[in-house]
Amino acid sequence: MALTSAESARSALQSHRVREGVRRWLPLGVGLWLLPVALPLGVAALRIHASASGWGYVVGLWIVTLGLLSLRWRRRRGLTRAGLGLLLLVAASRLVASEGEHLRLVRLPEGTPHWANRLVSERDGTLFAAHALVLTRSLPRSDSGEFLAAMETAFDRLDGAGGVSTPAVSTYLGMQSPAGFDAVVIPARGKAAPEVAVVFLHGYAGNFAVYCWQMAQAAWAIDALTVCPSVGPSGAWGTANGARTLDATLDWVASQGIRRVYLGGLSNGGLGASLLVNDVAHPRIALSGLVLISGASSKAPIPRVPTLVVQGRHDTMMPTRDMRTYVASAGRVASYVEVDSGHFAFLDRRDECERAIATWLVRQEKLAGR
Repeated sequence: MALTSAESARSALQSHRVREGVRRWLPLGVGLWLLPVALPLGVAALRIHASASGWGYVVGLWIVTLGLLSLRWRRRRGLTRAGLGLLLLVAASRLVASEGEHLRLVRLPEGTPHWANRLVSERDGTLFAAHALVLTRSLPRSDSGEFLAAMETAFDRLDGAGGVSTPAVSTYLGMQSPAGFDAVVIPARGKAAPEVAVVFLHGYAGNFAVYCWQMAQAAWAIDALTVCPSVGPSGAWGTANGARTLDATLDWVASQGIRRVYLGGLSNGGLGASLLVNDVAHPRIALSGLVLISGASSKAPIPRVPTLVVQGRHDTMMPTRDMRTYVASAGRVASYVEVDSGHFAFLDRRDECERAIATWLVRQEKLAGR
């Protein structure tokens, strides 16, 4: 039955009131939903000494939240749009910012890294996660005592390298595979065309430029290029995908005219490197040595190349006794350096670790007559 004109009018009025109610109250609801996100992020930004872009995102989110919460009672409009504009401006500035000349992110075998890798500062995301791990006691106390301070110091040093993209974003988007993966590349300091490279495998939680940068400080002692490929959040290098990713990395290194490589690994990356080292048989690359930091596998074969193991004395995540057993089984081929730290020795005993690795690399080059 057709509606009467009066019924139609009432229906239209009711629909109008519903729309008006949604228009008035939806922004408030969204603002209330954003509030418990914006406030903790502001506190976190203070705690981690966030980057300029990190603060830009936080302030933009605050303005959006305040604009939505107050929209119903404000006469003047534009506050929410101003916050959104600031968020877009920060994102755009990061997308167009040039990378530092001392560190770049490449997509291997060929291609350009995903644009999302440029949206956030590695410093902000990593330090936020690090604080969360410590606050939730997800890390053993014996390993994390100086972890946060050491991580901040490491990023302070990295910030001097200029604009830094991070492979972490595409890693957690599931975009790392042997067919296409991100790699952090840090040029040799002394030579435009280096003769040797250090390929450094990351640990659990994924590939981060800050660890690659730290390894490069030691690699510069022999004028080496440093290449840090990505395999995924778990750092599962001892798998078929890990082996194929390493092979693809060596292909790229060879394409740069380099014929000698030192293989290194941190934590899970060290474990993977210890398993893969004897299988490295690239037609154009000679393996000169192995550097394992806070990680090696008890199932690994005896390495056929000179090996350095750097270990924290109080490491409970990769137990020190297992690393000592690995070194003992390797015999004369292995050198061992133990520092007064836990699993994060590479961060909180940076100087000792860097000195040990650099000294060992220089010695291997001299023994080989280079």
